[in-house]
Amino acid sequence: MRKDGLDINNADDAKKIADGCAKNDRYYQQVLYNQTFKQMIGACLRYSSNYDEAMDFVQDGYVKVFERIGSYQKSGSLVLWIKRIIVNNLIDSLRKTSGLHFSDISEEKIEESYDADEELDRIARKEQSADRIVELLHELTPVYRAVFNMYVVDELSHNEIAERLGISVGTSKSNLAKAKQRLRQMYINKYGEDE
Repeated sequence: MRKDGLDINNADDAKKIADGCAKNDRYYQQVLYNQTFKQMIGACLRYSSNYDEAMDFVQDGYVKVFERIGSYQKSGSLVLWIKRIIVNNLIDSLRKTSGLHFSDISEEKIEESYDADEELDRIARKEQSADRIVELLHELTPVYRAVFNMYVVDELSHNEIAERLGISVGTSKSNLAKAKQRLRQMYINKYGEDE
């Protein structure tokens, strides 16, 4: 049990927290924020180029969460619902403010990228290498970083990515392929091929 007496991962407590937040009760809003902040900043850091940008996304996201908390169905995980709101808000913000431009490549080029996928997967199997890849993600363009995170980390399908970003499935695939190729090349340039 947490010192505030509520655990957002407990279904009954999550309902109390959501109901309290829906009534604009500052206590419950603070409980929600305190118990989810680390997860949400982690999610936003994956899409952001730096901590300050991630914090902006988190704060904007929590505003949306508190505006929409009344629509939470109380049947699924409150934490996952919050994360979905925050990440969707972040993606919308990136699309609007960054002028994200998604590129399309041919299916043949996507097929060629599978070799890069296998190489990146081989590199990522090592724990130290995985940490290095996460670090290199911040050097990708916002477009590549967003598609990579949505597909690899958030495990969304290309159809879901296309729908959320307003792009074609082929464009989602091509941006993922380019992100993986770019990550592989950055990794080799920075750490060498034998890592």
